Amino acid sequence: MIVLALWLLAQAGRPTVGDTVWLSRAVAVPADRTLRAPDWRPDDPVELLGRPRITVRGDSTDIAYPVVVWRAGLQVVEVPGPLLLVAGGGVDSLPPKRFALEIASVLPRVPSDSGLAPQPRADFVPRTTVSILPLLLMLALAVLLLAPPHWWWRRRGPVTAPKASPPPARPAPPIERWADAGEARAVAGTATARLRAAIAARAPAAHRGLDTESLLAQLAADRPDWPIADLESVLRSLDGARFGADADVDVIALARGAASLEPRLTEGGG
Repeated sequence: MIVLALWLLAQAGRPTVGDTVWLSRAVAVPADRTLRAPDWRPDDPVELLGRPRITVRGDSTDIAYPVVVWRAGLQVVEVPGPLLLVAGGGVDSLPPKRFALEIASVLPRVPSDSGLAPQPRADFVPRTTVSILPLLLMLALAVLLLAPPHWWWRRRGPVTAPKASPPPARPAPPIERWADAGEARAVAGTATARLRAAIAARAPAAHRGLDTESLLAQLAADRPDWPIADLESVLRSLDGARFGADADVDVIALARGAASLEPRLTEGGG
């Protein structure tokens, strides 16, 4: 009991395994920027407990992630830097920040003299008789059990594979309901994702990892027969609606316009 009390006093002030730890950093945010917390999935033994907490303090913003560490000792955790959204669709990313966490164990140290002493090696147990009869009995039993299913399997005829059914059509998202609920960014994001997926399926070089400028340049080089001007207008308008640059834009009309471009891409342009 005395050893446990002394150990607990030594560990006071340090987080232990399983405690919630807030990893916080302050970021200076200019007036024309909007701070957005990036997605983060830390590696084992660190586990993210929830969404980050963002607190505005004058001209700076504090962003804190709640985590828990499941291993004692020194743990170096690298938290990705937040994103600063620029009016017009631009994004600035800040460098990540490393945190050094000294995690204490929840178990007291056991004195070395309390361990068990090694025991001497035990002698081999001699086998007095060796018989092959149990093996023969097991083989005979296996034959009796497996022969009927094997005979039935050989007589049942060839197996016909079922015909694969076509994949179900992807339902259209309820953009009107989302827009009425005030989720204009969700409507713009869904319309952008569907249109860029259709472009990537027909022009693999214009994949969804490219930004809007690089995507349009790639399409102008690879698919000049496509309606590049219409694609540029719709994609730029959707980016403005997604990032808050065009607050009064009709996102339903933009989503319908993006959907009307997909069959034109299938037909090869026009």
